[in-house]
Amino acid sequence: MMNESHSSILTDVEKHLWLEEFELNSESAGDAAGPRWSIRKRTLRGGLCDGVDIVEIDNGVLSYTVVPTRGMGLWRGSYKGREIGWKSPVTGPVNPQFINELEQGGLGWLKGFDEWVVRCGLNSNGAPCTDIVPDNNGNPSEVSLTLHGKIANLPANRVEVRVIPGPPVELVIIGVVEEAMLFSPQFRLTTTIRTVVGSNRVDVRDEICNVREVPGELELLYHCNYGMPFLEGGARLVAPSLEVAPRDARAMEGISDYGLYEAPVPGFVEQCYFHEVAADSMGATAAMLRNCAGDLGAVIRWNKSQMPCFTQWKNTVGEREGYVTGLEPGINYPNPKTFEREKGRVVTLQPGETYPVDLGFEFHDTVAAVASVEEEITGLLDGAETLVHPEPAPQWTSQ
Repeated sequence: MMNESHSSILTDVEKHLWLEEFELNSESAGDAAGPRWSIRKRTLRGGLCDGVDIVEIDNGVLSYTVVPTRGMGLWRGSYKGREIGWKSPVTGPVNPQFINELEQGGLGWLKGFDEWVVRCGLNSNGAPCTDIVPDNNGNPSEVSLTLHGKIANLPANRVEVRVIPGPPVELVIIGVVEEAMLFSPQFRLTTTIRTVVGSNRVDVRDEICNVREVPGELELLYHCNYGMPFLEGGARLVAPSLEVAPRDARAMEGISDYGLYEAPVPGFVEQCYFHEVAADSMGATAAMLRNCAGDLGAVIRWNKSQMPCFTQWKNTVGEREGYVTGLEPGINYPNPKTFEREKGRVVTLQPGETYPVDLGFEFHDTVAAVASVEEEITGLLDGAETLVHPEPAPQWTSQ
């Protein structure tokens, strides 16, 4: 039985420390009592992946890849041999050095978009727009805000892995990413990603600190993306939606079946829906993507007091085009920042203030387990009917 904790620094820019390779597993750690687990760090070579650091974590049942080079995002994973994530037309994970965020009118972020879970923020996210901010002389200045912000294309400057003895044994990775520029917003993201050996769950704790000595605006959304086998024709979104509204005219076309997914349709034009969800007395809420048969479910858990907004992105294009849906808890909806500010959904952090966010991701592979989670989620509505808006709701959309 493992009786000592293990801690290893993989990257520490301040101390000029960086390990190209690292591996620790249940055998080398002296943990023979439970499922086999492993933590492996390596650096990819070739193509758009060249120079990308990845940390692969396998708890014996659930595995996933963390990408320190890309803002500590979760790239892909596997649960009992079933893939987690999606097949993007992008061959990644893409090194941020190949990303030009201003490309195609501010849509360059999409050139690196192929993660299972990617953060959008921190100073801004949502659609590209022009904002007015003070320049270095305090005068109003126009700036171009690009799609979904910068944090996903910034490398971590400190990465640590820990193994905490049990039972149960915990596998932990901690990363620090800084989004900062002189005369501009300055944030520090500290993320702790953990899983229990043999479990079906991974938990993420993010703490975003305004390290500047003046107030700073924060936007944050978690783009959580699922393709096959969880997504398929007849798959459904299960969410405790009090209200749902289409983003635009295209989404209006599918509002009657917003929760139902099609099989791949080449050339499908994306549809996006904004939700107001119910939560329990402590703010806990959840959403699930379940397959057609109801024997596979991918669940996201979060706290509505931290992230009051929920966005559903349907992109059921052909398989080679990137068949995917996004389930997206956030502080705000992914509209232009100027609109979200007008609606009061941009958070202002005081100097030194930290904003915490907690998410849990879990997976189920039996009819009984999926049905139990569905009952739990629908129970949050406490009998309330979902109000479905046939047209975009003015409080939620700028289109």
